[in-house]
Amino acid sequence: MYLLVSSELKQLNIEATVCAKQYMARFAWPTVLLVLFVVSSFMLNLSLFQHGILPSWLALLNLSILTYIAYTPLHEAVHGNINGRYKGLKWLNQFCGFIVAPIIAIPFTSHRFEHMAHHGFTNQKDKDPDIIMQGMKNGPWAVVSIAIQFLWIQNTYFFKYQWSKQSITMQMIYCIEVLVSLSWRVVFIVWMGTVSALIVVILGYLVGGIFTAYWFAYRPHYPYEDEQRYKNTASLIMPKWMRPLEWFWFGQNLHSIHHLFPRIPFYFYHRVHRKIEPIMRAHGASIIGIYNRKKNE
Repeated sequence: MYLLVSSELKQLNIEATVCAKQYMARFAWPTVLLVLFVVSSFMLNLSLFQHGILPSWLALLNLSILTYIAYTPLHEAVHGNINGRYKGLKWLNQFCGFIVAPIIAIPFTSHRFEHMAHHGFTNQKDKDPDIIMQGMKNGPWAVVSIAIQFLWIQNTYFFKYQWSKQSITMQMIYCIEVLVSLSWRVVFIVWMGTVSALIVVILGYLVGGIFTAYWFAYRPHYPYEDEQRYKNTASLIMPKWMRPLEWFWFGQNLHSIHHLFPRIPFYFYHRVHRKIEPIMRAHGASIIGIYNRKKNE
């Protein structure tokens, strides 16, 4: 096998881009359905718990799962992947982002700036705001503490880096988002007035948030050593026995597709990965086992 020269790699990148564009700019109705599912399920879960129909452990588990799921439509909205080429539906893209943000407790207003900085400077030590995630390699306690710091960064990024640059309207929207995210939790806990409500709401959120931070931010970029476009993010290939559960990752185990082509909706990641995998390998992309991290052939 010979090494491809720069001109050949450029041509392959053009071919990958042509392929990827076939899946961009569409109206993402599956994401809208996901938003409806997450919001309605979230409200139903809290209602059933409040009326004593769901036990605490099940309500906590459901809340954790829904917190994790809520990040996917928020992430899609940040990239404008819900309305696609339909500018007249931009309001729907924004609405989807704003309505799921209080569930994952990451302000849509703030995350748009933080996440774009992550894409623009992926794995760059002094510029990528997600670089803090590399500290998760230091063990279970580091996973928890770093995830909490990461969620804090998501909430404060707008205030720290964008506040003086933005309009009063944007500042107000950000403040309202943070207030809503905090207030619904406080109101629900006080309203129920039980320790179980406190545990379900707070611990349920933390479990879901930590899981999201670990699988969306940490694992796809570990070991945070390469800044090149095809190499700064990994495709984590699951063993065959895990394939039936792969849907739960919403394609994020193939996070390299997202970083290569951020305008592709998450439900097309697998299809595009299958089509351009040889091109990715030619560029030296990291395609590895999800657990053993061995190069996947």
